[in-house]
Amino acid sequence: GDQVPSPYGGGLGRGRNLWLNKMKEEIVQRLLELNQEFYDAQADSFSGSRVSAQPGFARLLPHLPQPCPRFLDVGCGNGRFAEFLQAQDRIGDFIGVDFSEELLADAAKNAVGTFYQRNLLQPGCLDGLGRFPAISCLAVMHHLPGKANRVRLLQEIREHLGENGRLLISNWQFMDSPRQRRKVQDWAEIGLAADNVEPHDYLLAWRRGGFALRYACHIDAVETAELAAAAGFSIVDQFRSDGKEGDLSLYTVLTPTLPMLQS
Repeated sequence: GDQVPSPYGGGLGRGRNLWLNKMKEEIVQRLLELNQEFYDAQADSFSGSRVSAQPGFARLLPHLPQPCPRFLDVGCGNGRFAEFLQAQDRIGDFIGVDFSEELLADAAKNAVGTFYQRNLLQPGCLDGLGRFPAISCLAVMHHLPGKANRVRLLQEIREHLGENGRLLISNWQFMDSPRQRRKVQDWAEIGLAADNVEPHDYLLAWRRGGFALRYACHIDAVETAELAAAAGFSIVDQFRSDGKEGDLSLYTVLTPTLPMLQS
């Protein structure tokens, strides 16, 4: 057959974007729809399991710029981080974006702010929101299919951070917990095979309020560092907290990497 020109530029390695060549678009969409169905169907049971502030939230507070007149939460869910920050009187105007209308409706009850439904996989999903001294993206990255899509979202977040701004992220370390590992299901359950997805991608069962499936990626400290570097961030702090085990979330505080000065 004819040689199809590669969308990745020249030969292997040279100018080639290794982030974009793993997951097919239709697989990304399939996994995204799975999670959207999950959050829409399970919003009540999911939101009900996530009412109180996580222990890790308090450890993020020292990293918040003071004052912080505007704050953006990317993937704000039911607004519990906003509610926490507002109870601590640490932020001014709060803006929250999320996929799920149901969770946004909860967020509007739990916190004071402006909420937008946005598809975080769409380029330009943060357009029109302006710049912020601090942005959070908590427990979001591991539900976004495709490493390339995570890098793109982080790059987009970086464009909305003010100078010396702070990005607060957390990723679920579920494969480190025997209790959580038991939730892993076979990809065949949704008609996929392991080679359709990327390394560390899993299909997980949810058993509260009926049985449901959702997609998650185990993004550990190594991959977090790779994502940060690829999106132009430096790591300021990192710690583990939360869950029955006390270490189920990996929190990372990032700041935009300063461009190298031309000598």
